[in-house]
Amino acid sequence: MKIRVFFILSFFLAALFASAQGKLTIVQGTMTKEKAQSIVIFDVMYGERIELASARLNKNQEFAFALPGIKSGFYYLSDQNRRSLARIYMKQGDKINIAIADDAYQLMQPTPENRILKEWVDLSYPVTQMSVFPRKDTATYTSFFPTLTAFLPKAEAFKKKIITSNASFNALMKKSIDAEIEHAALKFLYTPNSKHPAKEDFVPYYAGVYQPHKYADGAILNFAFGTDLVRLYTNYVFTRVKLPDPMVKLKLEDILPYFGNDTIRGIYVEGFMGSYKTLETFTAEIGPFKKYLVSDSMQARYFRMLKKVSSFKKGDMAYNFSYPDINGNTVTLASLKGKVVLVDVWATWCGPCRAQIPHLKKMEEELRDKDIAFVSISVDEEKDFEKWKAFVAKEELKGIQLYAKGWSDFSKYYDIRGIPRFLVFDQNGKIVTVDSPRPSQPELKELLLSTLNSKAAAGIAESK
Repeated sequence: MKIRVFFILSFFLAALFASAQGKLTIVQGTMTKEKAQSIVIFDVMYGERIELASARLNKNQEFAFALPGIKSGFYYLSDQNRRSLARIYMKQGDKINIAIADDAYQLMQPTPENRILKEWVDLSYPVTQMSVFPRKDTATYTSFFPTLTAFLPKAEAFKKKIITSNASFNALMKKSIDAEIEHAALKFLYTPNSKHPAKEDFVPYYAGVYQPHKYADGAILNFAFGTDLVRLYTNYVFTRVKLPDPMVKLKLEDILPYFGNDTIRGIYVEGFMGSYKTLETFTAEIGPFKKYLVSDSMQARYFRMLKKVSSFKKGDMAYNFSYPDINGNTVTLASLKGKVVLVDVWATWCGPCRAQIPHLKKMEEELRDKDIAFVSISVDEEKDFEKWKAFVAKEELKGIQLYAKGWSDFSKYYDIRGIPRFLVFDQNGKIVTVDSPRPSQPELKELLLSTLNSKAAAGIAESK
């Protein structure tokens, strides 16, 4: 009884707290799945599930959430194993009561949107479940293709029934139906089967799957299977439609034009990154398409993969940064080839960074006749741009002053989390060290000169 009281009290305290933050969406119910210990609610972002909230079930296998600021759309509920998802539609102010069992769920007093959604889930189950792997039956294309063909008129008829007062839901649900059928049709093809169809075995539905500039409206990004659908569609295009030379490796420039949406191109680029083993090929082939990596998760994976193919050892190629200087001119590491490069990562708000400025100025003066480029990369945020410019002018900072608009790609690439940070690169743009001594330490000047002299000696030896 104490657990029950605590559960109810906790829920209503949470609701009371959250009510001050906006209109609440209430989700409560039971989960009677075997071995279920907790429940997880997933949102959808860029075609993938992301965890929104989780809670342990009480002794009666009950749960409750009070969610402020919910954006309208599809959400998914699962146990701690994050499989066998129940899909619901939520908008601000909804009150949803759901009972989730092992293979099904029921909604008590469902909203109009969820009544439609549940009808569709039940109607489409025979088709969608045939594409799930591992399968619970021995379905092959000889049974799936007729089932799919017979189902298509039912799906079209169902779309005509989607008439609620929520116009955005109506449009989203119709697009979801089309996407779910395509996902099931393609997933069936690309999961293990005991029998595989020949070209003449395909039913007419598949002839309409390929479309130039596919997914241009980006609607599939609202569905948890969106990213998987992008992968399946690409497989279909290049195994059933375009049939490229099997001896020639497909590149991103061959694939991306088939998508009509930049974010979806980014999803494909993200999935493609794992195929690279060297820094040179990764930067050459991924670099031109980095602009499509728009989400934080895409950017994070980009830098994880970049670090994976980079060891940061002495002699490895350095990251080719590209930032504007104080006059707006772009400076890259490649543009400084022929010079030893000292990079100082700093910010105007950083006390230890400012403490190094007098020592850096002194070193610049002592080495002004040497082929050494002193590059300062500011991680001041974009809102502080004018503050940075004023600081550079007031302190009469020399060298090459660059502005990175915060913790940008250079910092992420070298995993710089504390400043100041000093890095040294040689005349050919290769790493000497990514964590050098500071200007206040005599070892830095010695390192710069030894790098300069070693390359000069190597050049003399090569010329003889």
